[in-house]
Amino acid sequence: MTRTTSTVFLTALLVVGFAGCDRGGSPSGASSPSASASVGRQQLLTLGQEWVQCLRDHGLTRMPDADLTPDGYLQFPPQGGYNWKTDLRNRPQVIEACKSIEDRYPPTAFRPKDQVSAEDLRKLGEYAKCIREHGIPEFPDPNAAGEFDLTKTSLANGIPPQQWNPAAQACRHIWSEGLRILDNNGGGKK
Repeated sequence: MTRTTSTVFLTALLVVGFAGCDRGGSPSGASSPSASASVGRQQLLTLGQEWVQCLRDHGLTRMPDADLTPDGYLQFPPQGGYNWKTDLRNRPQVIEACKSIEDRYPPTAFRPKDQVSAEDLRKLGEYAKCIREHGIPEFPDPNAAGEFDLTKTSLANGIPPQQWNPAAQACRHIWSEGLRILDNNGGGKK
């Protein structure tokens, strides 16, 4: 084989070899996540655990462990009916003590507020059923955005507190976060 033929042959092999790889040098079409994505998720989880430990060290001893959702968002799943968000809101000194850690979260650490997970939507559906079973039979299921639209129901002008409060208390074990309720009074959160 002549030198020119060898050079052409080697060049052709290199071109064919590189054509099967993406820019990162990985075989194209690989279905596994890149190492940088995995490391990013692990770093996010580590940062979440650091924040949890800080909160616990400053008195929020029941703070649940950090976890990642299947789609990679940081979460702190409540355990045993404990509402850590309410507890934390009532302790500004704890928030301040751990703010330097919280400030290091990347903008994409948490699910966007307007996006409801499938699991939350399922829980909101269970919550609606529970509310119906506890004295408000007209209470609707949530829409895809996780809102309870009362505007076209007999509840459109509001639910009397003497009816709402016992039902909400009875169903708190299913959903203890805020609710988005749309009604003729302007809707909003409860």
